[in-house]
Amino acid sequence: MPFHKNEECGMVSLCEGLDGLSFYSPVPLVSVQVDVKVVNFTAQVEVTQEFVNRERNPIECVYFFPVEEEAAVVDFTAELEGRKIQTQIKEKEAAREEYNQAVKNRQTAFLLEETKPDIFEIKVGHLSPGAGCKIKMTYLSELPVEEGKTKLTIPTTVAPRYIPMSDGSPEAIKIASIEHDFNSPVQMEMNLEVWMQTEIKSIKSPSHSLTEPSRKKIKEYFEANLKFAGQTTNMDRDMIIYIDTEEPNQPKVVIEKNDEGSLVGMLSFVPAFKLKDHQVEAVFLVDCSGSMSGQSMKLAKEALQVFLHSLPVNSFFNIILFGSSFQSLFPESRKYDDDSLKDAKDSSAGISANLGGTEIYQPLQHIFQKPLMAGLARQVFVLTDGQVSNSSACIELVRKNSSNNRVFTLGIGSSADRHLVKGMARAGMGTAAFTTQGEPITAKVINQLKNALQPCISDVSVKWGNTNPLEGGGEVAVEIVETVKTLFGYGKPKSKTETKFSIHSQVPSKIPAIYDGSRLIAYKLLDKTMDVNDEITVKAKTTEGDLEVSLPICKDSFIQGNCLHQLFARKMIQEVEEKHEQENVDESKKLITALGLKYNLASKYTSFVGVDEKHGNSSTFMVTRHVKNQMPQNSGFNAIGSAPRSRGFQAQTDCSSSPTRSFQSRSRSALSPPGAMAPPGASAPTEMSKGGGFGGKTGAMAPPGAAAPTRSFGAMEESLSSFTLGAAPPQASPMSGCIIASTSSDVLRLTMCQAANGSFPAQADIANILGVQLEKVKDAGKAINSDENFSTTWMTVVVVAFLTEKCKEEKDVWELVVEKAERWLNSSSGGSVAGHVEKAKQFISQSLPIRKVTSKTCPQGHKLSLVTATDGAAWHCDSNNRCVGGCNSDGEHPHHSVWRCSQDWRATAGGSCDFDICGECVKQNV
Repeated sequence: MPFHKNEECGMVSLCEGLDGLSFYSPVPLVSVQVDVKVVNFTAQVEVTQEFVNRERNPIECVYFFPVEEEAAVVDFTAELEGRKIQTQIKEKEAAREEYNQAVKNRQTAFLLEETKPDIFEIKVGHLSPGAGCKIKMTYLSELPVEEGKTKLTIPTTVAPRYIPMSDGSPEAIKIASIEHDFNSPVQMEMNLEVWMQTEIKSIKSPSHSLTEPSRKKIKEYFEANLKFAGQTTNMDRDMIIYIDTEEPNQPKVVIEKNDEGSLVGMLSFVPAFKLKDHQVEAVFLVDCSGSMSGQSMKLAKEALQVFLHSLPVNSFFNIILFGSSFQSLFPESRKYDDDSLKDAKDSSAGISANLGGTEIYQPLQHIFQKPLMAGLARQVFVLTDGQVSNSSACIELVRKNSSNNRVFTLGIGSSADRHLVKGMARAGMGTAAFTTQGEPITAKVINQLKNALQPCISDVSVKWGNTNPLEGGGEVAVEIVETVKTLFGYGKPKSKTETKFSIHSQVPSKIPAIYDGSRLIAYKLLDKTMDVNDEITVKAKTTEGDLEVSLPICKDSFIQGNCLHQLFARKMIQEVEEKHEQENVDESKKLITALGLKYNLASKYTSFVGVDEKHGNSSTFMVTRHVKNQMPQNSGFNAIGSAPRSRGFQAQTDCSSSPTRSFQSRSRSALSPPGAMAPPGASAPTEMSKGGGFGGKTGAMAPPGAAAPTRSFGAMEESLSSFTLGAAPPQASPMSGCIIASTSSDVLRLTMCQAANGSFPAQADIANILGVQLEKVKDAGKAINSDENFSTTWMTVVVVAFLTEKCKEEKDVWELVVEKAERWLNSSSGGSVAGHVEKAKQFISQSLPIRKVTSKTCPQGHKLSLVTATDGAAWHCDSNNRCVGGCNSDGEHPHHSVWRCSQDWRATAGGSCDFDICGECVKQNV
């Protein structure tokens, strides 16, 4: 293809032409504008994309765009050369046919299709040379509560997905066609509007820099408006925003009436309760595939360490690493004690992203096939970026085994697969959480574990009005009452019938397991309106008796509109797809299609389409241009190499379905043509050697109904392992075995020193973290009790007092650790520890250095994170030239920890700050 002189190209992308020749073409996407409106716990997101054809041929623009996986895509509009193009929702095949026919007729056409619940494909066909268009996609989303704050997540990029050989689905083929680049296709702009019924305390983002919000009050709503600081940003990570209000957990009942007179009720509340913990078997399934390398692997290892140290006494546990193969730490789950904890810490310290592709189905199946341990509830914790194509098969596997296994998921990284992470938690009656760089991970991990230790409360029902029956158990049982006035049976039930799931059912039809602090939302298409002073009642059966709450309906509960109807329909579609479709394909397709057409929703069976009435006059052929998604921030996709398995873990199975495999990278930045084999040194995985008393298993089953492995494609990560195994674990004290991580806070470092039984030994490592000499701690203990064995009791009391008195702001980190320590103290001292607590409080107030609370933010308000200074890198403390640690001037300062701004330009793309502060100044709040 010849070069054109004086052509304004802007950003260009590398394309492949005939005979394998490559050339550059202008990127047709020229702008992305995101407008977000948050009202209480729902969000409306409008994504406006502008395309311009700067070539001499007509082009077809293809762009895969992510959305929140539970979102309802409710509108799609198009504007061509200033003219509004009429778009409408149609059955998928009809919409596709209309689009293709229009393109054949040289008409500009627009198509929006669902690829997966969290990925949509946008097509602009036959865009004439020099022409421009704007398209707008609108979706609605529910917002969860996390750490007492409302959390808004807006995905901006589709990460490369691993495609197993067993996945021959149409979705996998589409996902394989998604192209990637290390550059953003365009800079994104964002406007955020927040409306809350209680006062907005703060709006913060761990992922992006935001402007200071402008605030005002309009009637009963508090409003705040803000944008990106710097106006634009790269599209390489999820946008995460936390909104803190005075009362974020207020229960709400809303009844919406639309223009047709239809009524939908919505219930939202955040339960708060505490039940007795039960004994568990905890299985940690850790993703060690190539895509996890870099920051994601660091987050996963930190999460695993927190999990291990927070497990209660008398637990059993195991760790399984997975990639193209999977490896178990123990043949069977072992009792949690000092020996098994040490084995786990030593082995997990050296794990890395060295296991190839993300084959998660087989290790899940392996866990579920294990027999249950007597008297223990199995809890499975999945730590993954979840970048796979067969998420639906994995979700279905979890659902089928949910009666004996609860599944909790932690999505890791800047663009984790939200459909897999949230879908598995839903199916496994657990909870899902996400973490990325800049977010504190410990609180999320502790909350997951606290949920797992709680008995499963899954028998939950809702009564929509005082006169209606309870719903929530799945199928709705309806009593048929005898009405004939005879002496036999009048007024008594004469039969029961099960009503089939339909549009009139509550959704979720079976209320999911409820957890302390997690929002529950349910919808119901109402047959008739509800009156003021009527009630909606939620009832849950537990091992400690029934829990019940009634929420009154008031005049403010009634609204006009269609948004709740669309959220209700989207939730119903999700339920049909995840619970009914496999057993009833035809009926499920009819119901999903009917819901999509009635409520104007894009779904797997309905799509938006629009066609310009004008015909193009170009006689040249149309060419297709793919807008490439940007690689996720700090992802492991640019690392190449392979490595042996992790120390201490034993190979279980090779998850490959074929002895040789080839993988295609769709990233033109990698300069590898389609069909390219894996790089040298990254050969296909083979079965690992047997060892450690384990028998290597082969012939792992593919998901039921999966297609035969006829090809492989789109999977970048098999050959992209960046870590080699053998790196030494963090330095351990020879006396205590306490791993000291230089990147951890004092509180987290203390938790790492706790013995499995809950005690804290009288060791120098612990005393150093407290900031006092060990002998001084021991002498204070001897003054109370001279028995040599009392030293451990005294150190445990001192640590508990330190955490509860000096570290209240970090309670979410130490709560389970303190509970375990207190249980040990009560059992080992016969309940005589109460008098020691006051003495320990006196000791820490007199002997320990002052610990002042700090918000740990830079002067611009960005969050600070504890980092490890790179060897040879100079830095200085920016605490107003009054550094108490002596780090005023540039230098390495190897004996001081460094707190660095999350928006540091030296480490974060697009960052605008370079603030550093030493650990001593942080402690003393200088």
